[in-house]
Amino acid sequence: MVSLPEGVTALEWALERVNYQNPRIRAFLGCIRLLDGVMESNYAILHCSPERLLDIWRKVRQVAELIRHRISPLLEVPSRMPVLEEARQSAETSLGMLDYQVLRRLDGFPEDVPPDQLLEVRKLLCISIGQIHAFLVDTFGELMAKDPRSLHDSDYFLSRRFPQDIEEAEWLHATLVRLGEYMHKLDEARTLHMTAMAERMRNEESVPTRHGWAETRAFLDVLLAGLTPKLKEVLALRGVRFYEMEILDRLAFDIPSKCRTALEIHEVASEAIDDLKRTVGGSREERTQNVQDLLHLHAAFSRRLASLVTDVDKALQDLVAFIPLWLEGVEKRRALLLKRELGQQQARAEEMEALGAKAKRA
Repeated sequence: MVSLPEGVTALEWALERVNYQNPRIRAFLGCIRLLDGVMESNYAILHCSPERLLDIWRKVRQVAELIRHRISPLLEVPSRMPVLEEARQSAETSLGMLDYQVLRRLDGFPEDVPPDQLLEVRKLLCISIGQIHAFLVDTFGELMAKDPRSLHDSDYFLSRRFPQDIEEAEWLHATLVRLGEYMHKLDEARTLHMTAMAERMRNEESVPTRHGWAETRAFLDVLLAGLTPKLKEVLALRGVRFYEMEILDRLAFDIPSKCRTALEIHEVASEAIDDLKRTVGGSREERTQNVQDLLHLHAAFSRRLASLVTDVDKALQDLVAFIPLWLEGVEKRRALLLKRELGQQQARAEEMEALGAKAKRA
């Protein structure tokens, strides 16, 4: 039994329910379930195997086709129910925007993506999946809430997503706080072991001895064994936005790569210098040439080492500067989520209070 608006008969609603509203619900649920199977983090999409990427790509294209050829025709038919018609018109408008901003961009790539376009498809999926999922879930919630059979508002149907969003934001926030504290400790040693070392090599044009390089080597090892896993941990979280992930992904690649290169170059330079020192010639000319070769060797390797150490130093400074800004953005997102949830709780409390007052008057 449902309450029908004036002028709408039970037969008219029954026909609309069977022919349009129920098929809409099934179509939306089918798309949402299909898309749930590829709701990976941005980091996972950018770094998954080509086989997994093509599987995600095919399913997203399948969802796009269902939206266009199944959902879109069902949304074109007006409803006799005023509130449901309002939700239908809103859904139709949202679909038009989704088609213009997202679905048409998917059309620019074939189903079987060539290898040279895989990176572009990865980036496109990072942006598109979330937008398609948001359209499906939000529109489904509105259509269900405005269905005459529904006893709930749209928040009831969207409630599963809110706890997940809040949990993701809370976990990301806590992880970033820990990363910020860790970076603060590293930053205290960075100036001595990185900035000062690079400046010394430039000024002296000399490769540090193994003893003089020991503390810098230990610091680089800490970056490899300590910082790099922490950056990868953050990248794997679902709450990371695409632009945040791009910045962190670059740093997570550059820092360990240049650390390893610096360590290897210093080892090679030290061995070459030791070998050259052991081959001192017997004549004055040979000894003079040996000294010149040593100076050239020191100058060439020290310049390269100083450049690498400076690159790592700047990357660490970028990371130290980026984390507070990132943390602020996550706090704002978390505040909006919590504000919305608290607002729902307050509204429910006010509703219960009004019902209680009504019961007392009765």
